[in-house]
Formats: sequence, structure tokens, C-alpha cells
Amino acid sequence: MIYVILGQTASGKTSLALSLARRFSLPVISADAYQCYRMMQIGTDKPTREEVAGIDYHFYDEYDPDFRMNVSIFQKECGPLLKSYVQKGKDVLIVGGTFLYIKALLYGYAFYSEEEEKGGKSPYDGWPLERLQAELRRLSEKTCREIDMANPRRVLRALEQIRSGHSRDEILQSTSRVPLYPVRFFRIEIDKEEGNRRIDQRVDRMFEEGFPEEVDRLLSRYPDDLYSFQSIGYRELIEEKRGSGDLEKAKALIKTHTHQYAKKQRTFLRHQFPEAVVLPKDEIFKAIADHVQLKKRTDILLAGIKEKIESKKVLLAGLGGVGGMAFDALVRLGFEEIEVVDQDKVDPTNLNRQTLYTLLDIGKAKSDIAKRRAESLNPLARVTARCERIDEHFSSEKKDVILDCIDDVNGKVALFKKAKAEKALLITSAGFGFHTDSTKVAFGCLQDRTDPLSKNFIEALTKEGIGDDLKDILVVYPKDARRKGQKGDKTIGSVATAVNAAGLAIASLLVQKLEKEVEKDG
Repeated sequence: MIYVILGQTASGKTSLALSLARRFSLPVISADAYQCYRMMQIGTDKPTREEVAGIDYHFYDEYDPDFRMNVSIFQKECGPLLKSYVQKGKDVLIVGGTFLYIKALLYGYAFYSEEEEKGGKSPYDGWPLERLQAELRRLSEKTCREIDMANPRRVLRALEQIRSGHSRDEILQSTSRVPLYPVRFFRIEIDKEEGNRRIDQRVDRMFEEGFPEEVDRLLSRYPDDLYSFQSIGYRELIEEKRGSGDLEKAKALIKTHTHQYAKKQRTFLRHQFPEAVVLPKDEIFKAIADHVQLKKRTDILLAGIKEKIESKKVLLAGLGGVGGMAFDALVRLGFEEIEVVDQDKVDPTNLNRQTLYTLLDIGKAKSDIAKRRAESLNPLARVTARCERIDEHFSSEKKDVILDCIDDVNGKVALFKKAKAEKALLITSAGFGFHTDSTKVAFGCLQDRTDPLSKNFIEALTKEGIGDDLKDILVVYPKDARRKGQKGDKTIGSVATAVNAAGLAIASLLVQKLEKEVEKDG
């Protein structure tokens, strides 16, 4: 899992990431356009070498100030790094205030400027800020409203993106809205006034620690018009050093401009990361810590398919004895994207076999109970609950896996058609009524089954002209002899043993199929 820590400047993102990294030995990718520069320690407020000692901390203190950094280079450097961690089943932290870098890295947007690829200079090199601003206003008023127009580097980058045919909107609203990897976004909740107070304290501390002297050392080695010097703090100090040298005035401007930048960050985060979990800093630490530890033992056994488990979108239909146990197992295994569908409410007669429910749940929708159950085990799991019948009109977003635990033949046919259309893995359950032996649960192909539910399913598929695919349908079924109920009683008998074993078998079969996927891919 990739954990992304977001928040406005001075909200405590970096310290939170460092605490988590030390506690759980997690690598960190810094998504900050300026903390990657050497010799720019105080002005970027980056962690010290001592603070990151022993942590795999990337994109940090790597480039000289005269290197021209941009989002494309960040993506090219950190993309393969992130991919390698994911392939090894390693959890990763991403933290930083350059949110466009995070979008480009996690959503895999392919972009470049022709000048960068050829190693040449931008046609805008040497243009004064006023001319850059005028050109950008001519091309995109919307972009002007969204970026820091006082920052020449950001204005220049926006112009280069437009020139290359890739607008800022294209990066933010790229074709795929699905991240490349399993990811959870967290945004540090902080009051505007508290945020501004922290900004002011940080700026005061920077000056106390020798920020003006740091700038003097940099200017003794480099020209004052570098891209890296356009970040807030450096540009205000350099302007004053060119003029009156009034450090207090520079300090005040840095505070004002940082307040304005924080406002833009808050707006960006609300619009571009609406899925982020918004919590105070200490609660984010607990949420990630709990999630890491929840998965600890599972990760040891299933590290090879961890990315598959965390990224697969699953539809589970039917939350009776079989489906309820399968759902509980999926959540504990680490599946995070599950849609559950069941039309029924909990009935007292369910409690003899359906271990997902208790007396407190009677009368409540089974799908809602399942969702709350998942949240109690893993608050970061994304479970969609639907209390409805599955028939030919049923529809939902595309899935990777469909688990059919219902006993309605028309519903089974609808799920089969959906799986076939979406090329999803389908695992179905045979009938477990009147079966009691949990040691005799097996799986095979639907075409070989002779139990009443499977026979009716086969007949329905054949009638619709789609029975040729029976060999491709995996089914979990009972091998023990079917018991008879009391004479005249049409109630389908069922107890906890066989149905719950079947639910666990479905989860195990899914894990086996994912392991085979990994073997095939590798």
C-alpha cells in the first residue's frame, strides 16, 4: 500500500512521515520541488541528514541548485523506484507539498516538453516575469487563477506545458482517474489561522537559524536567477539583497506570500484529492500505524500477491452463510475495494449458520451490516453496500473479480454475463443446503456439477446459448451426501459448518488464482 500524506505548508507532513518511517521501516519519497536541492537546507525546511539517517528517503538533497528540476524529471526518477517497491510488496510513504508531482507519479501521466527531451533551452529563457505573465494570460486565464503568478518558475512551467500540447488541466484530469497502484490519501486537518501561525513561527525560526547567511553562501557560488531560487523565501531575500537589504521587510513578504500559497494548497487539495481521509496529524499516524500492523502477518505469507490483493476490485453477491464468511475473509486478507450486494435483511433463523450477524443485527440490511463489519476491522477499506436484488437489470462499475454466492439462477446468469463482458474472474457457489460436513468442500468446473442449483444454472446458461463456457466457471461445491429434511417441510436446511467452510474455500480459491496470475506475469 502507498500512503500519501498531504497538507498545506507547515502542517507537519514531513515530521509525521519520518515518525511512521522509523516506526515501521517504511521508505519515503519526498514530493517537494525544492527539498531535492543541496545547500538549500534552511529555506526549504527539509529534514536534516541526521533526521533521515537509517531511512530510505528519496528525492532529497540530490541536485545542485543550478539543476533545472521539473515534474517530468521527478516522475522519471521516482516512477521506477515506486514500482520496484510495489513489486516487492513493500509499503511506501509519499510526502510533500508539490501536489502536481504526486498526481503525475501516481496517475502515470505521460508528458514532456520537446525542449527537455532534446536537452535544449526553453524558448522563454530570459523573458522577464512580466512578459511571462502576459503570455500566460493570453493563452490561459484559468491557469493564471490557479498557480502562483508571482513565481516565475511556475509561470514558465505552465507555458512550457501549453507549448508541448499538455495543459495543466490535462495533468490533473488525465484520461485515467485510477491510480497505478493501491494508494490511500491522507490530509492533515489544520485550521487556517493555526496554519498561518505555524508559517509565521517557521519563518521566524528560519531567520534565527541563519537563512540570510545561507542565501549569501548560495549567491557566492551561483547566479541569482536560478529556477531553484524562485521558491518562496529565496526570491524575497534575493530581491531585498538586490535593493535596500531590509531583512525585516523580506521576512514580512515571505510570511505573506506563504499564507497566500497555503490558501492555494488548501483549494487544490479539496478539488484534486477529494478521496483523502481528513484527520488531525496524530489520528493519521494511528490510522496508518493500525493499517500497517493489521496487514503484518498477512504480508509475510502473501507478499508476492500483496499488490494484486490491494488493487483488485471485487463484487461479492450474496451475504448468507457462504458469502458472509467469504466477505469476512476477504477483508482480513487485505482486499480493500469490495462492493457487496444482498436484497435481504437479517432474520432470526439466519443466526444458526451466518456468522457475520448477531441478534443486534435482526431487521437490518445484510449489506449494511457487512459494510460496518469491514469498517470495524479495517477503517481504510472501501466497501460499497447495496441492498437490492440481482437480475438482468443489475449494473455496477467494472470489476476484476466477481464472487457469486447467491442461490437465484437468474441472478447467477446476470453475474456470469457481467463477468464475461468485463473479462472478470468469476467464482460461483453451488448449493450447500442439506450439507453439513465442512471437511468435504471442494472446487472444480461448473460443467461437472450435478447438485440442483448447479444443474439449474447450467440449464439457464444453455437456454441462453452461452453454455459453451461452463468449463471456465469455477465453482465451490459440497462432496458429502445431501441430507433430507423433515417430510413435508420445504425449508432448506443449513448449518454453520458447510456454508462457512465454503465461504473460506472461495477466498482461498481467489488467492490461488491471484498467485497464478503473478506466476504468469512474472
